[in-house]
Amino acid sequence: MLKNSVAVITGAGRVNGIGAATARLLAEQGCHVVINTLKNKEQADSIILACRQKDVKAELFVGDVSDQKVCVDLAGFVKSTFGRADILVHCVGATKNASYEKLSQLNAEDFAKLFSINATSIYLMAMAFQDLLKASGNGVIVNVTSSAGITGKGSSIAYAASKGAANTLTLSLAQALSPEIRVNAVCPSFVDSSWWEESFKGKEDKYSSLVNTMKENNLLFRVLKPENAASLILAIIQNPGMTGELIRLDAGAHIGKGNVR
Repeated sequence: MLKNSVAVITGAGRVNGIGAATARLLAEQGCHVVINTLKNKEQADSIILACRQKDVKAELFVGDVSDQKVCVDLAGFVKSTFGRADILVHCVGATKNASYEKLSQLNAEDFAKLFSINATSIYLMAMAFQDLLKASGNGVIVNVTSSAGITGKGSSIAYAASKGAANTLTLSLAQALSPEIRVNAVCPSFVDSSWWEESFKGKEDKYSSLVNTMKENNLLFRVLKPENAASLILAIIQNPGMTGELIRLDAGAHIGKGNVR
């Protein structure tokens, strides 16, 4: 089904990240990939090489997809390079850690930045790629948002609010782009990935403690890995009857802790 399709994956510049895991998995299916990153070019280059080893074409596009011009340029690059786009996986995300009890830790600029990166970029990318995806005949968008956008619980109130907006955008775009393009979202909880590891650089003990806490607070007693999200993204892409869905991926944490052992 995916052989010789073209997938564009934003926010895919970390080797141990959801975007990179998705790029590698789609490449295994015979899908050509274009990965986007803003800051992690060296890691992105290694991801490109890994994908090319699957006998598919893989290209890198560096740029900030919260900028409308960059989104348009990315769509132009994909069109000129491949002549088509079938899949858009939007993994870009950012946060600012702040205590929920201290509202003064966040200001208007923090909200504007997180909404721009976590939510507005989804709209800008969909707008830039709508013609290519409609022409595909089987166009699909998968937005990687967060369970924080459902529960309101996350690294900060601004983060949770922006991810809630991302989820609502997913539902709105599913309506706006139907029937030619399907739009769904994967809403993970904590994922043991480079994104979190970098946040705790120099504080490895605290990160290890966080991982253990997250593991103990779900029904499966496990911590999510980027590959768990990637496999769900692939399943969504391969299901032609699915659109307008927000799929929570949290190992059952929204229900509560697992049975005491």
